[in-house]
Amino acid sequence: MNKEQLITKVAQKRRTPYKVVRNCLNDIIEVLVEAFESDTNVAITGLGTFQVKKRAPTKRILPNNGKGPGKGGDKVVLTVPEKRCIKFNPSPHINRYYSENPLHNSQPERKSSEK
Repeated sequence: MNKEQLITKVAQKRRTPYKVVRNCLNDIIEVLVEAFESDTNVAITGLGTFQVKKRAPTKRILPNNGKGPGKGGDKVVLTVPEKRCIKFNPSPHINRYYSENPLHNSQPERKSSEK
């Protein structure tokens, strides 16, 4: 489901004009972005928690000539700088629903061809 489909579904369910729902969702997204920019975690009861995490700088070894360091090739050390990312932890209600509902936590059954 994308943003437009979500807006349409909420507008139909609440019997509210599309524009009102769209403006409301845009305001929610704007407030979330402002919170993330100020490193503030956001907890929405029944949905989950958005956490702003900082990833430490890391070093990656890249092959210089396509052979790789294990095959006699040169290596280039690339330093990846520290960066911020957003992590989402679903609420216990959502986790419980998906762990108990067999439709959502199993692989689709394959039909075996019998001769």
